[in-house]
Amino acid sequence: MKSKNNRGFTLIELLVVITIIAILASLAVPAFNSVQRQGNQMKGVSNCKQVIVSLKQFATKYNSQYPDTVQNPYSGGMAMSSNDAFRFMIQEQVVTDERIFGCPAGFNPDSNIGVPPNYGNALLNNENHWAMTQGLTDTSPGNMPLVYENVASISWPPVWNASIAGQVRPGRTWPGGQIIIGRNDGGAEVVDLNGKTGMVRPKQMAGGLDMFTQSSPGQPQNVLNAQVMGGPQSSGGMSPGGFVDPNNPLGGQLGDPLGGAGGLGQPLGQPLGQPLGQPLPGQAPGAPASPLGN
Repeated sequence: MKSKNNRGFTLIELLVVITIIAILASLAVPAFNSVQRQGNQMKGVSNCKQVIVSLKQFATKYNSQYPDTVQNPYSGGMAMSSNDAFRFMIQEQVVTDERIFGCPAGFNPDSNIGVPPNYGNALLNNENHWAMTQGLTDTSPGNMPLVYENVASISWPPVWNASIAGQVRPGRTWPGGQIIIGRNDGGAEVVDLNGKTGMVRPKQMAGGLDMFTQSSPGQPQNVLNAQVMGGPQSSGGMSPGGFVDPNNPLGGQLGDPLGGAGGLGQPLGQPLGQPLGQPLPGQAPGAPASPLGN
């Protein structure tokens, strides 16, 4: 007569199995986060390239000029932020989908551009992730950074804040002190900055230059920043070296007692009479949580 072996797992065997599963999970989660981050960065690189292609298409209609240096007939003025410049391309129907101006784990538009000819809902505050170098043309040096992630300081070269990496906040980097940069020749890539915490700049190369200053040695350029709540707007000829004061909610520069990027305590792009710190009409207050979770 055959006997059946019904012996189950012992407590020790169960603990061993649980331990092995926990170890495998601890190894899998960082790998998943890394793959997710790289996928998000590649999507951001793709968007950055599409923005540059759109700028090039605009330039073919305006004698090699980009929209930041062409008077906008719809608004009657010049671009005061990269939002204004990019919106001009939508108004000219060079771009029909504002989602290319977003970036995963960054600021993203809601795809509501409004109606022609003004497209007044396009690229409101917190709906554009990209800054640009002001005053360039289609014939400027190809290695000059043209479009890059919005900055924490509007100095030249620009500065980002690696201490808020992965958060949807003005001037943040990716974890590890990385940003996406697109050049005037149409190329775009993820680059490492000179640190992983605090205020960080592009890495210096031989001779003390970096990827920003090498194309115009001794000639600082202006930064046309994204229009986001609490962030600096445009360099406007500011001398290099200014940092954002973390204690200044208006995003002004250190040494600016009024704190306003546009002077008189009023940030650029904020209509006169609009309460400071309040969202513009049609803009949702606050910033979304980061999908990176760090």
